Amino acid sequence: MTPMKRFLLALVLLVSVASASKVWEFDTDGEVYLKPVVLGSNIVIASDDGKIYALSPMTGAKQWEMNIGEVPNGMVLFDGGLVVSTPGGMVKKVSIGGNEEWSANLNTTPHNASYIFGIDANDDTVFVSANNGILMLDANGDASRLNNFPESTLTPPAAGSNYVIFGRGDELLKVAENGVTIWTTGLDRGSFWQSAPVIQGGVVYIGALDDRMHAYALSNGIQAWEAWARNWILSTPLVEGGSVYFGSNDGNVYAVDVATGQPRWKAETQLAVQSQPESGFMGGQEVVFVGSTDKNIYAISRDSGDVLWKGPAEGAVGGTLFYQNIIIAGSQSGKVTAHSTERACSITSPVEGQLVGNKELVVTGKYVSESGDAIVYMNINGGQWLEANTSDVDWTYYLNPSQSLGTGLNTISCLVSDAAGQESGPDFTSVSINYDPTMEPSDLVVRTPSSIAEGGEFTVYVNDGDDGSPVERFDWTLDGRDGTSDRNITLTLSEPGTYELTVSKIGFKDEKKTIEVYASGVNPIFIVVGGLLILIIIWQVWSRVISKRFIKKKRR
Repeated sequence: MTPMKRFLLALVLLVSVASASKVWEFDTDGEVYLKPVVLGSNIVIASDDGKIYALSPMTGAKQWEMNIGEVPNGMVLFDGGLVVSTPGGMVKKVSIGGNEEWSANLNTTPHNASYIFGIDANDDTVFVSANNGILMLDANGDASRLNNFPESTLTPPAAGSNYVIFGRGDELLKVAENGVTIWTTGLDRGSFWQSAPVIQGGVVYIGALDDRMHAYALSNGIQAWEAWARNWILSTPLVEGGSVYFGSNDGNVYAVDVATGQPRWKAETQLAVQSQPESGFMGGQEVVFVGSTDKNIYAISRDSGDVLWKGPAEGAVGGTLFYQNIIIAGSQSGKVTAHSTERACSITSPVEGQLVGNKELVVTGKYVSESGDAIVYMNINGGQWLEANTSDVDWTYYLNPSQSLGTGLNTISCLVSDAAGQESGPDFTSVSINYDPTMEPSDLVVRTPSSIAEGGEFTVYVNDGDDGSPVERFDWTLDGRDGTSDRNITLTLSEPGTYELTVSKIGFKDEKKTIEVYASGVNPIFIVVGGLLILIIIWQVWSRVISKRFIKKKRR
């Protein structure tokens, strides 16, 4: 990038006139956890305040709202409108313009469904999973019962062309619209719960409380494979591009092969991921977006599993929607936010909550940009934006904690500025770390060859005494020379003698090492070995000849 372009981008940072990372924000009076739905030209979100809201995807302006009366727990497009369910048994259909078309109270005789777990629909029927079985609603809102399971816990259903699939306890069932059970399969432990079945390519995918993602043949229910996590899987899977993506209560997002279930990658968040991943783009790269209960939205590379962006929220994040190049998500705080996706950065090190001392802190991350000519900047505690070093996809910044951090909590943030604009606040990818200036300096481990000849090349290795890792960017002095090196130093000393090498690094104790250099052709090791051989010969002569004669004389 030319100096003039750098100057202009720096000017942009100062005046903050470029496009913002956060496009808009909308407040409700209750938690927002359901995935937003596109209805006509609007985005519909459901809030625990008992209402659904239609918002402009470009501005977040409210177009209309409807009072559902209870907390919505399911939304599905059906027959040109939107069907919304509540846990207490109410199901309503809403038109594109926000008018109620029909409502059905399933918590009355003869249906008596006191709790609804979820809904799904095909072209003709809305399927409702309830605590007493599966109910069906037609285009007029008239209800009928598919089957009866008294006092049962069911998963949300998945609607097929003329059948429905759902979990009940440790069983997974496929039932035709006429009520005939086509097949049943089961778990050897645990149960199905909040993860909804996903039907794609002749296979049914569903997560369970046995810490596994399962794949079953749609035709007969025979299990094709299972993939392990380290905790419950409440996340509904996303199946796309040859992979199955899902979250787990272990805090990870997983990608496994769609045909075999073999792991492709695992991406870490700080807390449970219970929402369904959403496919989209970030900085021109294919990603999956997920909301985590750690109060962040993540954009994760579909190819590598690298976290490319982390957007903060004020509460646990639910389902996400990628629409018109923005990512929309609600959270436990009641806020719905939309962020642009043209450019982004992530911070991979240090990690959230990390305790650091006086060692040089290497801040690293990833970045993406649709426009090119990208520069990554980072700041500490909202201070000056500082340009980082960048490669094709990675960025790095080195800082001295004693000079840059304050005692206690510190926040490190990053942003991307490119040829088309830059991210601007208040939401930036950030991590919070804890700096303790009283931590004792660490030891350097310096290893040199045991034998060094004059004029010969030799290598000195420098490692961290805490974990044995190679040390980057250390300083050294030797015989009037000095330098800065990474991991090791390759040296040559032209004269025999004794030398002192000093290695120093921020946050470490200085380490001094004595180096002995012998004259060329006179290896001290050979001298020592030769001396030992002479001693051995003398001992052999003494023990076999001289000592025997001495003993004989003594006897006489």
